[in-house]
Amino acid sequence: MKYLHDNSDPWMLGEDIPNCDFFFSSLWLNCFVNEFRTHTGRAYNKILCKYEGYHLWFYFGEKDSFEVGENIVNRIVNENGYAQKVNKNIIKQADILRKFSEKIPQKNLEKISNENLWKIYEKHLELHSTYYTWCWIPVAADMFHNNLTNRVKKHLMDIGVSNGRLNELFIALTQPSKKSLIFIEQEELLKIASKIENNKEALSLFKNNEAIKEKLPKNIYRLIDKHHKKYYYTKHLWVEGEYTINDYLNQLRDILCSGVSAESILKKMNDELRNNKIQKKKTYKELNIDDRWQSIFNAFGGFMVTKIYRRYAQILAMHHMSAILKEIAKRNFITEKQVRFMMPREIKELLLNNVLRAEELLSRNKLCVYYAEKDFDIVYAKDQANEILKDVEKIINTDIAELKGDIGCPGQARGRVKIIIRAEDMVKMEEGDILVSIATDPDIVPAMKKAAAIVTEQGGVTSHAAIVSRELNIPCVIGTKIATRVLKDGDMVEVDANTGIIRIIN
Repeated sequence: MKYLHDNSDPWMLGEDIPNCDFFFSSLWLNCFVNEFRTHTGRAYNKILCKYEGYHLWFYFGEKDSFEVGENIVNRIVNENGYAQKVNKNIIKQADILRKFSEKIPQKNLEKISNENLWKIYEKHLELHSTYYTWCWIPVAADMFHNNLTNRVKKHLMDIGVSNGRLNELFIALTQPSKKSLIFIEQEELLKIASKIENNKEALSLFKNNEAIKEKLPKNIYRLIDKHHKKYYYTKHLWVEGEYTINDYLNQLRDILCSGVSAESILKKMNDELRNNKIQKKKTYKELNIDDRWQSIFNAFGGFMVTKIYRRYAQILAMHHMSAILKEIAKRNFITEKQVRFMMPREIKELLLNNVLRAEELLSRNKLCVYYAEKDFDIVYAKDQANEILKDVEKIINTDIAELKGDIGCPGQARGRVKIIIRAEDMVKMEEGDILVSIATDPDIVPAMKKAAAIVTEQGGVTSHAAIVSRELNIPCVIGTKIATRVLKDGDMVEVDANTGIIRIIN
């Protein structure tokens, strides 16, 4: 372990992820210190993750993660076509992972041999690791130190952009030119809502809160059922969850009772996308941006589209692999949670050689630490885990009245804070509230649509929160680091997403 206690490179919190397990996270953490160098030339030296049940915090070396980001940005800026190659391969690897995931058996798993269960597990591990060698590149380039954002802004200042216009022009130039899957999903739902608006019987049921599948006209129900079958898995983050028909009925009811027609919302969404493209072209011309930098800006916007594309494929994979994990647990008389805290080599030993350390797995379920560097990884539990964490975790001052972050989408808003971490928190979200989260994901998009502004602890310009806020045109501040630890439900705050500042009013 060359880097675990390297005091010259202190640990830095990368992400705080609720409802996430060892099974999912260890595959990408291991990839970061090994295979990630394949398409970047530089992997991370060290990675560490703390687990308290299904809640994880993962750490990078502060210097190490900055250097990884700079290495990628240098390639994006200096190697013609590198960023486009990354986006192309993100789509390719996401499609490969999705195609495999769709074939993972979900029924009659008791008929599958241990050997074949292991083959499914091993293949998923291989494909998902390869996926990360491409799909993590945009994240590593910008999420933790804003390497790419800072380099792009420096270029804008070098060509004469003033500080006063810097954020405005940066947003305009990095807007995606294509629809993300979140945009497409919302568009499809709005088209269903539009059909309901033209069906008096169906509209009356929604308006009177009587829209249940037994009462809906068959043609309307078929549309909703088709939508459900296409997107049900997107709530699976990262241990469990599925959208139900009722979830989509409730989303449609929100649209139909909003006072604005679905057609108007659709038109506004598409007009904004079209206007963004026009504005980008005008800005290119205004600033006389050359072809090379136009290509970089276009790829930056493309990172936002491919982020959602690959995320949907990944969620499907995790949803379908859950059935495999449940079957491994069932036939070995242990809990699914124990299986989710096993290393791949331990899964192999269990399935092929019947070797099981059940007590060790129970200890990991409560608290454990995973550490990895090149060609080495290990799990610590109990006292060993606590001892290691003494050098990792830092005390953070939360007694402050003002937060600062990066701009996800410009604008200003004032409202009551609602802390929304996962889908089950959405019941407290009301129209005009300020949504505050660690980091947003597809499962809380319905709450994001109600927000007057969005504030997150984590994420760069290509984060989920930044992408969705731009598509919905909602003010958004990202990367505040400590928002959910400073703010509480009911706090009145003012969000200035033009400057990246959140002020607590009351």
